[in-house]
Amino acid sequence: MHRTTLRLAVPLALAAALAATACLPASAAGSPPTAPPAAAAGTAGVVPAVGGISGWGRMAYGDPRDDVRISVDAHGLFTRPAAGAPSGPSTAVRSWGGFRIQHYSPPKDGEPAHFNWGDFRVDCLRVDGTEVSVTGRLVDAGPVWQDYLHRKPLPARMALGFHVPGPGGGDAARVGILAPAGDQDMPPCSTPKPDAGLTAGGYRLSAPGAVPPGA
Repeated sequence: MHRTTLRLAVPLALAAALAATACLPASAAGSPPTAPPAAAAGTAGVVPAVGGISGWGRMAYGDPRDDVRISVDAHGLFTRPAAGAPSGPSTAVRSWGGFRIQHYSPPKDGEPAHFNWGDFRVDCLRVDGTEVSVTGRLVDAGPVWQDYLHRKPLPARMALGFHVPGPGGGDAARVGILAPAGDQDMPPCSTPKPDAGLTAGGYRLSAPGAVPPGA
């Protein structure tokens, strides 16, 4: 993550909240929607399928004393090419789930400990091989992001970018965060560069499978 972005995440709560907030709350997750008629029925050359990304990671940060964690449980309904058709980047026709960004900074340089966090409801999921983009709007937040939470007409949208190596890929997982700039609303599935490594945890990218029950 770029240093200018991380400054937006300067934490303002106490460290005691960190352990209690490590998991995504139900309010940010949502439920799988039913498939749109065209996707559920299938069209020539496409097959409805479900894929997603889940897990948590501690992001490598400029000051190793800080603890920046990103938890995600995001899923989408895709219309992927049928067997034999060319593949490429795919944006889900329906997305659901949630993610959390949290940043704990211990006491240092004469300053007290700080903690900031935000819970987001997923509104867009895009998969391009090992690269994943997820966006969502705030549904709850710590003191630093209250202005984002109460932005009108809608709470602010933020974006996550992931690089999830495949089996035997030989490289490491990476993550990136993109926060709003000024009062402009960020487009769905904006793609931050996943340029920060992980010091703990990891993410799992699930290949598209069957349409959810009831779709």
